[in-house]
Order: sequence, then C-alpha cells, then structure tokens
Amino acid sequence: MQKLPFWAKNALFVIILLSANSLTAKDVNTFYTVSMPKPSNHLFEVEMSIPQSGYSKDDYIDFKLPIWRSGRYVVFNFASGVQEFSAASTDRIELKWFKVDKSTWRVVTTGAGGLIIKYKVYANEFSDRTKGLNREHAFIDPSAVFMYTENLREYPIELTIDPYPGWHTTTGLDNAEGKENTFSAPSYDYFADCPIEIGTQKDFVFTIEGIKHTLSIQGEGDYNADTVMSDLTKIVGVNKEFWGDLPYNHYIFLFHITSNDYGGTEHWNSFIIDVPARVFQSKQGYAGFLSTCSHEFFHTWNVKRLRPNGICPYDFQRENYTEELWIAEGTTSYYQLLMLLKAGYAYDTNLIKNLQNNIDNDFNRPGNKIQTLAESSFDAWVKYWVNTPNKWIAESDYYSKGANVSLLLDLEIRNHSGNEHSLDDVMRAMYERYPIKNHGYVNSDFIRVCEEFAGENLKTFFDSYLYGLTPLDWDKYLAYAGLRLKRMETKNIAIGISGYDMNDKMMITYIQPGSPADDAGLDAGDSIDSLNDVKITSTTISAKMNDLNEGDIARLSVMKNNKMKEIDVTVKNIPSIDYIVEKVENPTELQKTIYESWLNRKW
Repeated sequence: MQKLPFWAKNALFVIILLSANSLTAKDVNTFYTVSMPKPSNHLFEVEMSIPQSGYSKDDYIDFKLPIWRSGRYVVFNFASGVQEFSAASTDRIELKWFKVDKSTWRVVTTGAGGLIIKYKVYANEFSDRTKGLNREHAFIDPSAVFMYTENLREYPIELTIDPYPGWHTTTGLDNAEGKENTFSAPSYDYFADCPIEIGTQKDFVFTIEGIKHTLSIQGEGDYNADTVMSDLTKIVGVNKEFWGDLPYNHYIFLFHITSNDYGGTEHWNSFIIDVPARVFQSKQGYAGFLSTCSHEFFHTWNVKRLRPNGICPYDFQRENYTEELWIAEGTTSYYQLLMLLKAGYAYDTNLIKNLQNNIDNDFNRPGNKIQTLAESSFDAWVKYWVNTPNKWIAESDYYSKGANVSLLLDLEIRNHSGNEHSLDDVMRAMYERYPIKNHGYVNSDFIRVCEEFAGENLKTFFDSYLYGLTPLDWDKYLAYAGLRLKRMETKNIAIGISGYDMNDKMMITYIQPGSPADDAGLDAGDSIDSLNDVKITSTTISAKMNDLNEGDIARLSVMKNNKMKEIDVTVKNIPSIDYIVEKVENPTELQKTIYESWLNRKW
C-alpha cells in the first residue's frame, strides 16, 4: 500500500493552520503561471494568484521566497533574481507593497478581493540545479522561483506552464486533469520538491513494478537509452527489495548532459543529475555515473521520507540545523555501492578499492582530528559548502566520514548479533518507526534502534566516533569480516603541498599541517614558478624533489600577494602510505558469514 506524504496525513498540523481562519483544503488553491517568452534574457515571468479567503482577516499578506532548496544545506540568494514585483486585486486595483526582509514581500490587502502578484526571475544557475533559462532549455527548482504564503502552504496548488514554442515539460508534478500544460500538487512543500524541466529533452517511458518511470535526458551524449533504463530498473529493484516498497505513483530520472558539471540532487519522486558527456565514453566513467544514480535514488527513502527532525518539516526562511546529516548523507553514501553490488554491477574488489581510498582519506583528513562527525553535520550550513583554501583542515566530512562510520557500525552490529542483524535492519526499522508525518528522528532514536539490533550497549562506539575525535579503528572492524589492513610505506621526499597548474605556474591548493611548507609560511593560493631555478609544474615537482635528500634546501620562486618572493624550504621525508585491504588466510565461520552477507559474494 502506498504511503501518503505527511502533508496529506498530518491533520493536526492542518488544524493548527485552520485556527487562524476558516479555510478548507477543498476550496483553497494557489495558482501559478510561468512563461519564458525570450529565453536568451534568462527571465522567467511569474504570476501568482490566491483567493480572498486566504487572507480575509488580515490587513496584509507576506509573499516569501525560500532562501535554500532541499538537498543542499546552504543559503542561496534566490531573492536576488527577483525583479519587477507588482501586486493587485483580482479586479485589477493596484496594491501597495514593501519589502520586510530580503525574501519577503508584504502586500497591503485591506478591502481587496483575491490577490494577483507578478514578478520576473533572472535564472542562469544551471550548475546549482536551482533555476536556469537559456536558448537550449529551462530548469526550475520551484523553491528558487515560486513564492508562497505561510497560511496557504499546506493547501493544494496549481501550476500552468507556458513553454517556449517547441518545448515540452517533464516533471514529477501530477498533470491537472483536462488541462494542458497544467500541473497540481497537494501543498507547497510537495511542489517545492518536484523539479521541472522545460525544453527539447528526450523522454523515455518505462514501467517498473507496474509504476511509470521516465528517463529524461537534456543534452547530447554517447549514451544508450535502453542500457540506462535497464540499469536504472535494476537499481530500483534492489531498493524495492531493501526497503519493501516504492513510495510514489511515478518517478522521473532527470539528467542534464554537460561539459564539466557533475552533481546530483534528490527530490520527492525524482532526481536531477548533471553528468559530463565524457562519462558515457568509458566503463569507469559509466560506473561512476551509476554510483551517483544509486546514491540519489536511495535518498527516495533516506532523507525524503526518513528525515532528521531538524529538517522535518522544512523551514524555508532560515538554516535548518541538524546533527543527523551523517545519516541522511553519509549512510546513503555507504549504501550507494552496496546497492550496486546487490544489483550485480560491482564486484567485491571494486568495493575493496573504494574502501582503500576511503581509508586513505580518513587517515589524511586533518579535520577529523578537530571536528566531530556530529559537529560536521550541524555545521554543514557554515562550513561544508564554503570553498576556501585548505578548508578541509578545519572540518570532518559528514559525507565520507559518515559513510565510514556507517560501515564500521554495520560490521559492529553484524559481529555482536552473530550476523543475525545488520545496519539494513536498522534502516528499515527507522523507516517504519519514524515516518515523516511524525517530524523525523534524532541521533538518540537512531542509536536506540542500533542497540536493539546489536543486542548490546553501543555508547562507547557513538561517544568515540560520532561525538568524539577517536580515530576510526579500521583494523578492529575489518577483522569482523575476515579482512585485514596492510600499510605499505614508501619514501617520499617532499615539502607537504599539492595543487594544480594555472598560467604556467603551480597553484597551491593544500598545505599539510606541520610540514616544511607550513613552517616556511607558504599558503594555499600561493603559486610556484620554479624550484632551485628550474621551472616546475604540479606534475614535475615530485621528480624534482626526489633529486634532493632530506635536509636539503629547496629555493622556491613564489608569487605571494602579487609579489614574487624567494622562499627557502627544508625538504624532508614525508612517508607515503598506501592502505591495502585483503582477506585473512584462515577466517572463522563468523568472519566468512559476515563477509558473504555483507558484500553479497562468496568468500
């Protein structure tokens, strides 16, 4: 039986809203229209109308535009794109209005009938998957374009799209019966979680478990639609088996084929992924593409319907702080490859290689030593999405470390339960016990369910790895699955920097804390022209360093603060460690059982 979203079931919340006026869901709608008569100017033209009953007891009504979109925990300046705002009654009497804050337009309504507001939105931000319009196509995340009123937020809406000639619309919104280019949603929250593609995208419709799915591709690339649909069908199938249901009436897989942009965002019954055309040209690139699809589709349950309390329901006007993003994003990152394993796409060797990379990242990320995983989740709004030089020194990563802790937790539960239970059981139980209508979960809820399936107290685990700075004990937990971690150390004469080439110079992007470069005062953002009077690049500096011995002086010509300086750095051996994960020679029966059920592979 299909589950209803919280806005359809949470009668108490609706009753609270109704206490302010006598509205009923039956007779209230917010109507939107959007047109794009000249795509080259990047302007959407929006009209929004509401009936008088939506504000009849108020002297004014506030029209708000969200400051962020779901799926990315960062404040956007959506309001900066709004221009030419106007307000009038339905009988065309102009109404006064003024700004209350950057994202709120207050319209004086005394004596007016229904309201109509109009405005334009400048949209040229495709890479953020928020709003974009050009000669090729249009993309709308509704939260970036359409305003709302708080007292009508939980009531039905209707959207009419006037597409540019020759364009069509693809969206997770429902078609309004008998109305062309018109769509409906039961609430603004649902509406805001259904992205809209308008253009000449190619749509391929297929059925999974009796449910309509649409593969929608904008842009040109060397893809095979039949192959992509087949692969997506397998991903859907293993998720259905894992979670026990497909909680939607239809689903849209939306892809923008780009030159370089890569990223994805999950939505209520769709996802949008930016994918470079080159990924379809190699087996490795396509495997990465499927991994991203697996991640975003797993979110259909974990974060869209199983949601942390801090983002349930969304507050569109401010940051929504939560310490649980490590579960929402990190646990999803952990499962994205496991779900491909279940679908038959990746072998255990691929997982082991990915695991080795994760371990290397874990040991070499300085932020893990100074910021807990819970803090990283909470600080996502102020740290994670801010691109500053050397930023990863100051933060852990709720994505990658969250995935690593999820892996260790999975093995902990499997080991202590004699492999009777796993993190799979925890996620399914959380999905059943903390539906979105009950305003989500917190870490203590998750910990309690983990302890139930592990059969023991896990306080030490979570105190160490969620709320503490204890380094992850990879050796201990990998051993539960019959694996061991080998460390291969090699000599590495270096000064502790990395970077890339720009304008014939090596631009420094990272300084290793406590390294010779750090001691010498080099900084991310400096650029190096030469080493001991020899021109170097990011690809040749290692070879030049290997010509030196520990204790030698490397004289660097450095552009620092727009001035060329000569800086002497004493090189030293900074060992390079490769982490190798391999099977133990004589596993116990429990180790073999855990390995096989965990990776869905024979020992």
